[in-house]
Parts: sequence; structure tokens; C-alpha cells
Amino acid sequence: MKPVLFLDFDRTLFDTDQFYDWMGPNRFERILELVGGHIEQPDYASYLYPDVVSFLKKVRKSHRIVILSFALNLILQRKKLRGSGILPLVDDVIISEGKDGMTGKGGAAKEYLARIGDPGWEHVFVDDLPDNINEVKTMNPDIRCIRIDRKSMTQGMLQGDMLQPDAVVKNLTELENIL
Repeated sequence: MKPVLFLDFDRTLFDTDQFYDWMGPNRFERILELVGGHIEQPDYASYLYPDVVSFLKKVRKSHRIVILSFALNLILQRKKLRGSGILPLVDDVIISEGKDGMTGKGGAAKEYLARIGDPGWEHVFVDDLPDNINEVKTMNPDIRCIRIDRKSMTQGMLQGDMLQPDAVVKNLTELENIL
């Protein structure tokens, strides 16, 4: 058994902002066309950050890699995950459809660790959003939470009395160095 490395997908492994730029201003209409198969699918793998594949190949030797993602549109999220080509490099995928409590990422991580028989390793959660870090840390105080800050964004700013991440990295190379 290896420690679990929970990795967010959007803005951690996948350049979601660039993908949204491809969609254009009518994003919601375009999403419906994509999930309905009415337009040609983009090359989802081209939206992976350049450090993703090499990172996953290296780190899977020492960690059980679990994609822990949130999705408003489950069909689109599955298309992005499959199309990215990284599924053979990860052990499990969890797509949360809730934003807090037992339905969010904190509850999903807790449930996953209970199901696999948490052996007491130092598990790690990586996400770009402070809200998700706060939730996971609150529900799973033993998980080391790391914030990835690929692009400084106002939504990434720490707010109020949220729990602080244990570390902040700018890319997966920095993450690999502190695992």
C-alpha cells in the first residue's frame, strides 16, 4: 500500500482557462454541443499542462494517484478526463458533484480512505482553490494539503478564517520536490 495523492483536475493538471478560451463567449451553448456530440471534440490532451505526464509517471511509483475532481457537468468532465489520456497513469478517479460537506471533496476523500483501508500513511491533497483545501483539511486533518498556484487568480486568494495549506507550489516539479 502506498500513500494516496489526491489531485484536482481543472487548473491543476488541465488548463481549464485555455479550454474555456477555445469554447468562446457562448460557453454554455458550446458545452451542450460538446456533450451532445454535435461538434467535433477538441484535442483534450493538448490542454494538459506540460509537466503533467512526466509527473504522473514518476510519482505513481511512490503514491497511489487519485484524481479528485468537481464537476457541474459530469459528461463533459468525463470527456475531458478520458480525452486527456492520463487515465492509464492514475489509480482511481472520483468526480464530486457537491460543493461541501459529505458531497464535496472533503467527504469524498474521507470516504475513499475509509474504503481502501487507510494504513496511516501521509496522504496528500493538491488543489488550486482555497475553499477546497479548507474543506479537505477540515474533514481530514491528517491529510497534507498543498495549493497549486499556476496562475495567480483572485479566486485563489486566501480568505477569512480558512485553514491555510501546508505548502504552496507553482507547478508539479515543485510538488514532486516536497512529496
